[in-house]
Amino acid sequence: MDRIRLRGLLRDADEIRSLAGRAVRLLDVVNGAAPVVDTTGAVHVDAADGGVDILPPHRWEWPADLYAWAAVRHHHPDFEGHVRDLVSVVVRVDGLREPAARAGSGILGRMFGLGRVDPTAESAATDLLLLLADTTTGWTVTTVREALDVARRAGELQRRSGVRLTTGPEGPPPYLVEAAQAAVRRGYGGDPGTIDFDRIDAAAFAGARAAVERVLRHPDSEPALRGEAEKELEALGRRRARQLMEQLPLDALKRVTDDRLRFTGLPGIGVTSVADVLDTPVDRLTSVNGIGTQTAQRMRAAARTLESEAIAQRTPHIGDEPCREAVALTRILARYERVDVLDEAERARRDRLIDLFRALPDVPPGGSYDLIVRGTGARELLLDDLRWAEAGPALLLPTSVTDPGPAAWEDYLARPAHYQALLADLLRLDTVTGEEPELLDTALIERIRELRLKRGLLRELHLRGYQSYGARFAVVQRRIILGDEMGLGKTVQAIAVAAHRAEEKTEADGSVGHTVVVCPASVVVNWSRELATFCELEVFVAHGPDKDVMAKAWRDRGGVLVCTYDGARNLALGSPDVLVVDEAHMIKNPRAKRTIACTALAAASDTVLLLTGTPLENRVDEFVNLVRVVRPDLVTRGMAELDAETFRKHIAPVYLRRNVEQVLDQLPERVDEMEWVALSDADENHYRRSVAAGSWMDMRRAAWLTPGGRSAKLDRLAEIVGDADTAGRRVLVFSFFLDVLDAIAGALDDRVVGVIDGSVSPEGRQELVDSFSRAPGGSVLLAQIHAGGQGLNIQAASVVVLAEPQVKPTQEDQAVARAHRMGQTGTVHVHRLIGADTVDERMLEILAGKRTVFDSFARTSDAAGVPDAVDISEPELARQIIAAERRRLGLDGSTEPEETTGDGGGD
Repeated sequence: MDRIRLRGLLRDADEIRSLAGRAVRLLDVVNGAAPVVDTTGAVHVDAADGGVDILPPHRWEWPADLYAWAAVRHHHPDFEGHVRDLVSVVVRVDGLREPAARAGSGILGRMFGLGRVDPTAESAATDLLLLLADTTTGWTVTTVREALDVARRAGELQRRSGVRLTTGPEGPPPYLVEAAQAAVRRGYGGDPGTIDFDRIDAAAFAGARAAVERVLRHPDSEPALRGEAEKELEALGRRRARQLMEQLPLDALKRVTDDRLRFTGLPGIGVTSVADVLDTPVDRLTSVNGIGTQTAQRMRAAARTLESEAIAQRTPHIGDEPCREAVALTRILARYERVDVLDEAERARRDRLIDLFRALPDVPPGGSYDLIVRGTGARELLLDDLRWAEAGPALLLPTSVTDPGPAAWEDYLARPAHYQALLADLLRLDTVTGEEPELLDTALIERIRELRLKRGLLRELHLRGYQSYGARFAVVQRRIILGDEMGLGKTVQAIAVAAHRAEEKTEADGSVGHTVVVCPASVVVNWSRELATFCELEVFVAHGPDKDVMAKAWRDRGGVLVCTYDGARNLALGSPDVLVVDEAHMIKNPRAKRTIACTALAAASDTVLLLTGTPLENRVDEFVNLVRVVRPDLVTRGMAELDAETFRKHIAPVYLRRNVEQVLDQLPERVDEMEWVALSDADENHYRRSVAAGSWMDMRRAAWLTPGGRSAKLDRLAEIVGDADTAGRRVLVFSFFLDVLDAIAGALDDRVVGVIDGSVSPEGRQELVDSFSRAPGGSVLLAQIHAGGQGLNIQAASVVVLAEPQVKPTQEDQAVARAHRMGQTGTVHVHRLIGADTVDERMLEILAGKRTVFDSFARTSDAAGVPDAVDISEPELARQIIAAERRRLGLDGSTEPEETTGDGGGD
């Protein structure tokens, strides 16, 4: 074979090898996983029963080989077999090509007779020629080339025109549309039958788009006002962040950097706060001995980090400082209140269209959009919205309003809850529950720090934002006064601190360390139960005859010891890792024995929390005395005579207080507290006699009606009323029993405005409510729960006390709803007084299951609002509880007194 023919033969063999390589790569695509489309990038329009995803042309991320995959599978279903045949040919070609390349004689060999013919090479060349000339080989090669060409043309179509989901005159073949639809369905992962496809011309959107663009350009439209509000909030956040930096001591810089920073000498040049570091040039900082350029730069970088994090943590809170930004914000909200004239349905339409056209790019005239339709009514809702906007574009435009000017600030001060609700509505914030509130006052500093609370020893404890903040503030500062207003959860913040420190101790040496809680005797039970509920640490109650035994066990095993102020004086408590002093205003007198004991204990402790909602009751020096307990180094001569602003800045490192209005943005808010009350000896004796008598009603009210003495429940109620008086709040007390209310009225005397019971006429009830509304803080209105718990609006009360559990839990809910309802401007604190180890506790255990069933199956039912919806048989409930209590108290003899279930004190 001559060389020219041989070269042609070898070239044909190489082309077949190349063809086989491309075919194998295409086969990997064809046999690979079916294409799947990620649908998250579409423009979504949601409806109640589904939604519509709109796909702008050339903006959708389709699998690059979608059309090629579909075209080959459609036109060449046996492509895999053809590729296999071609690979077999290539294997034979590879065996023949190398020896065949040596065949043939050149021109010199023919002229001079040089060289000899290689029979093996010539034979290989002949076989290769015959293989490539074979009709089967030729058919296989042609078929594979056609498949590759089909894939190429399909790929070019996808790149040129994009993927279509619907058929049409200018659209791709149906099999390509079907492949695209299948890829979308696989992307949703649901039942393919629930997804349909459509296509809409861009002209259908034109009228609505123009109307929305006019709204967006209007200065008094909701989007424009939202933009203004966000701008002012950002500016307000910067102002407050700056104020925080002015209050932060230099030590705060250490918490945002691993670098060792030195501050010695900085006060000498007037640098005492983080703000001073931000304002002082590097060359000024380096003038201090020991601070070089690198240290100064790191110091300023840490300060900028604190400031930027404070700014980033801005909250929708207007505050009480009439600065430029806050006043501007109230003016925006006053305008917003007057321009929003659409009803809820129209507003929802407008908002959907605004969101749509902000996300949906326009297309050239004649263009169109593919639609992925999920559900039955979503497409119709979209088209209806478009027609609505096009038919009445003026309806979307707000009326122009006049800026109220500075008068808006006065209106805000008169109606703060209303303005806060306007702000939440304008910014579309979920502030109804207030579960995740944020702060922009001095308490915010801990939220900008990188500390993460260790939660390994906590259980079922969800800390609100401000509570997490307070706990982290205590962990970082180690010795603080937590002065939160009542009802904000000082107890759970302290528990979180104790758990964090215990986990740190475990990581360090394998122990859990020692925590001490010192509190009044009336709340020992509450502390022990809260700790047992929310914390894995072992709890020891050192109160009563076994207090020394419990204290020794605590010293040996570690955990949390709960004791009274007397216990702090008399027990050997050593050097606790964490000390919590509850109701710490009780140690404001430095000469009192309990103050001396707690001060010594605090000096021996690593972490100290003084909890009090009233750190300052009469004189500033009382507050100074509390500061002296935790940080004596902060107490200076003449401190009590400082002006308020200077005093606050001075104690900022140790004092943290939040008011309800600061941390609960959306009013009304409801804070529920389960108050476990330990019965006195006299209470227990009276309760035991009631159980022995088998009197259900006497058992339920025994904790209130102890003969010859004042009950523990009455003492706790007096404390609640006293706290309410300090905070300027009014108290609403509910009981089932009239004689319980009589006993409370006698104990509280002139604080009580009146008693609502079944004998009071509707007119008389309203007169009492009106008198209560005019009464000063600390006033009390008493009501039988079945008389005052329905039909009355008692928003003047922001503290509700339930004297005992009710057989019908919904009756409690209805009673609380007298105060916790629209029109309430303050947070409603609900106190449930539960006698520890009494019928109260047994009732909660049994009725909890009934309430759970009610919540699960009947909460959305109209009938669920009826009190009897969760009623159970009271005689059966009484029988179960009387029997259980008799067994617990060792009273279950051979004869059992007959149960008495009469009310014994009702109407």
